[in-house]
Amino acid sequence: MVVPKSTQSAGPSGSAVEPTAVEWFVAQMAADLGIESDRSIDYRCRRILYRLTRWATTEGLPLDREIILDPATVERFCQVALADERSRATLRSDLRRMAPQLTKTAPWEPRAAKLATRQVAPPYSAAEVALLVVDAGHQATANRRRGARAFLALGLGAGLDGRWVGSVTSADVVRRDGLVEVRVGPPAPRWVVVRAAWEDEVLALAASAGNQYLMGGRSRSKNRVGDKVKRLTRASGHPRLSPARLRSTWLLEHLSVGTRLPELCRAAGFEGLTTLSDLVECVPALDDTQAGTLLRGQAP
Repeated sequence: MVVPKSTQSAGPSGSAVEPTAVEWFVAQMAADLGIESDRSIDYRCRRILYRLTRWATTEGLPLDREIILDPATVERFCQVALADERSRATLRSDLRRMAPQLTKTAPWEPRAAKLATRQVAPPYSAAEVALLVVDAGHQATANRRRGARAFLALGLGAGLDGRWVGSVTSADVVRRDGLVEVRVGPPAPRWVVVRAAWEDEVLALAASAGNQYLMGGRSRSKNRVGDKVKRLTRASGHPRLSPARLRSTWLLEHLSVGTRLPELCRAAGFEGLTTLSDLVECVPALDDTQAGTLLRGQAP
């Protein structure tokens, strides 16, 4: 490792600490971090660890990771020894990133847990939706046929997945100002306008539901939607019915026809745009003329 020429530095009680001891100390830390290459960032990290260690021993601190890499020591080093460094912020960030990995008792705050990358359920293609409709009509019992129809109508028509689809009753479906709307409960209570292609089916299900939910039954079990989905059958080669995928398909259809994001987010019960951004790559592209017209501020 390349280190600057130096004289001896003071140890914890005035004794000398040979530069080779410092180099060995730093080399062990670099090895524990897996820093072995000659990349510029690796060299920078080794270098700043060496500078911190040399400074700390000069200040009378022992070659002890828990002391040299203590947050207070690191901060004082950055404020004093790096006062004139143009890259002080970067070097301090390097030390703050490395120190928690090299210590066990130094009072660094725990690193925030990594958030899993959100992945939206893949939408169905038009051909797959057609197969789902066929399967819905071929279920073995009336109750299962009703459930499959409700999943399709409320999923593709109003974007309801397992959080809401099992709680819709006939009282939650209204025709108002020429629109068919569905009242949705927690989480995110709201009214959702049903897409035109599914209006008649939603109204038919509501008219025949009686005192049951649109998907059938009166069970309040938390697993009622999942249990009903599991009982549905499908022909060989047909897609499995998934309320989450139906919701993604509903979102994609709205994005494809240009539904404004504020209205779509309210209808979907979103607080942000994360899920919609995950679906952008699935939206069919317009040709240059159509795109240009939209970007000009006119309807295509």
